[in-house]
Amino acid sequence: MKKVLIIILILTFSCSQKQRNADVVKFEEVLGERETKCLNLLVSDFEKNLNKIYPDLSVEKAYQQYLTDMISDATSDREKFKFQSRETNIEFHQSGLWKDIYTKDSVDGLQVNQAGKYMKALYEIKSSDALINNYWKARNAVGMMQNAIVVSGILSNDPNFRDYFHKRIVVLEFSF
Repeated sequence: MKKVLIIILILTFSCSQKQRNADVVKFEEVLGERETKCLNLLVSDFEKNLNKIYPDLSVEKAYQQYLTDMISDATSDREKFKFQSRETNIEFHQSGLWKDIYTKDSVDGLQVNQAGKYMKALYEIKSSDALINNYWKARNAVGMMQNAIVVSGILSNDPNFRDYFHKRIVVLEFSF
């Protein structure tokens, strides 16, 4: 009986992992090759910064702490949240990823680009995960949101910061 249960668990995990990999491929195809490479650079810079400011925490716990500190009234050093290297910031703009995510409005300032490839890529995979689905719905309905609302929304959806998409949502949400 135990062997059957173990086999079922392995098969279930294997199928869900294959689906997740297919979702990553679909997301990256819609986003584009250069934009995906840029997004990966942003994640790398973000995680290097996490390691610098939270050296004693695992990457997963550091993501959680970053979000908590981001909205904490006790946090006085806002500079620690800046994570992009100069090179990555240049690529963020030159790759077109910034324009896929944001638009500048002379009246309202920075706005979400609802028609960009990032929103389209999220739309393609939103049904695969509650956090992605809820994030896409909120961003599509509201656009730019205050940090406290974003953080609360992410944390209330039980994020897994080993997950490809959960990491990228956090990183892009705090990349301007």
